[in-house]
Amino acid sequence: MTDVTAILNLHREGVLAQASLLSMKHAAEQARAAGLAVEIIAMADCTDQATLDVLARHPGVRVVQTEVNDLGLARNEGVREAQGRYVTFLDGDDLWGPGWILRAHGAAIRSAEPAVWHPEASLLFGQDVAPSWLPHPDGEEAEGDWVVLGMRNHWTSPSFAERSVYERVPYRRTNLDQQFGYEDWNWNCETTAAGLIHRVVPDTAHLIRVRPDSMVRRTISAQSLMTPSRLFRDRIGWLRPEEAG
Repeated sequence: MTDVTAILNLHREGVLAQASLLSMKHAAEQARAAGLAVEIIAMADCTDQATLDVLARHPGVRVVQTEVNDLGLARNEGVREAQGRYVTFLDGDDLWGPGWILRAHGAAIRSAEPAVWHPEASLLFGQDVAPSWLPHPDGEEAEGDWVVLGMRNHWTSPSFAERSVYERVPYRRTNLDQQFGYEDWNWNCETTAAGLIHRVVPDTAHLIRVRPDSMVRRTISAQSLMTPSRLFRDRIGWLRPEEAG
């Protein structure tokens, strides 16, 4: 049985995918050395030959090509391909610390309740970007701050949870033409609305490469809002007009 499926989401990263894939492989190797069965899937969505050439240099990585043209839907495709009890994601130009899979798996199996796990902090870096740390809130601290979560995302894209969580709460499509986006933020809200607690894994980090053409910057440029979630409707007892009397 596969313990963990690690999914690398790719588009047209080209040579940048090399560093991301190596960080994922290093994390997988550390987990395997501790006895875990880990598979790596590269979900290449509407990709290019330069990115496929990078993937071809890494035997043992299962490459799945899709044409959904959407990061959230590509994550869902990865979940459908996954064989692991747990699933974790990395975007194709970001980096994990080498202990991410092993430590996240350890935290998950020791937990008394189902949870979504995130790195303790993310480091933002890139061209013309001053490096800065973004810490993530943990557990009840974040749960009690659900109103703020409706206005500001608490956690970046890497997550670690049982595969059944991603099957029960799939990612939503981004639609920048209608000014709706932030698929990971929306997913964090939807899982919170579904009663899942979000936790951080101590002593883990995620490095985010900030690019001029990143999805976040494109979403900001489009003046988009987060795709609506059930979080506020469920928490404040939202009613349809015909139910309100």
